[in-house]
Amino acid sequence: MNKKILSGLLLGAICMATFFSCKKSTINNTDPTLNYFPIKYGHYVVYNVDSIYYDSHSCSKYEIKSQMKYAITDTFRDAQNRVSYVMDVYSRPYDGGFWKANSVILITETQTTITNLLDPTTISLLYTQDGTQYVKMMFPISNGYTWQGNQNAQVNDAAFAYLKGWNYTYKNYHLSYFNGQINFDNTVTVQEDNENVNYPAVDSGVAGYRTFAQEVYAYNVGMIYKEWTHYTWNANNADCRDGYTVIMQATDYN
Repeated sequence: MNKKILSGLLLGAICMATFFSCKKSTINNTDPTLNYFPIKYGHYVVYNVDSIYYDSHSCSKYEIKSQMKYAITDTFRDAQNRVSYVMDVYSRPYDGGFWKANSVILITETQTTITNLLDPTTISLLYTQDGTQYVKMMFPISNGYTWQGNQNAQVNDAAFAYLKGWNYTYKNYHLSYFNGQINFDNTVTVQEDNENVNYPAVDSGVAGYRTFAQEVYAYNVGMIYKEWTHYTWNANNADCRDGYTVIMQATDYN
């Protein structure tokens, strides 16, 4: 083949690769802490899930054990022309079986400028699940960094009112974490909320509630542990609650 033609083809290939790379994402990915939530096609994490639901009317609780798989399966442009990712959620019985489609999570990285910081450029990870959008993480990561993670949630809806005012905070950055299944060497914990009124029912004549939300992320893996608890009880009836506790532990990933 003529050397000039070969050179032209190589240059064209390089230009095309560069073009599609630019089209793929508009976010500067030089921040290594972005790898605590890796977003790439085909990446998945499998979880053991323990769910407890409380019902005050029957004064009972019931537990469901299952497995869930979160997998990045597609990308698209959102209404603001930002690259967004589709994370499909699958579920199956705790003891195995076929995966069944459960729900879809949408993930978008967006740049934000904060004027009172020495490094004003931050990246917000928008995470839309079951119709509610969370600011799941902020980058770059640093211990003690706090943000309003539920600022976009519909807290005026009674069903989501308990999400109001949560201050997400990074802690235990770079530390190892055992999630009950696997030990991960390099993690960061997001303390999303930890509050209570009359917990654990010290005064039986006072209504109360308990809310606790925490997620742990491992480098190059993503979320490896999640615990969300929210339940309430009426005065003089602390043993009968309404609410839930969900615990997720990563057991497999690629």
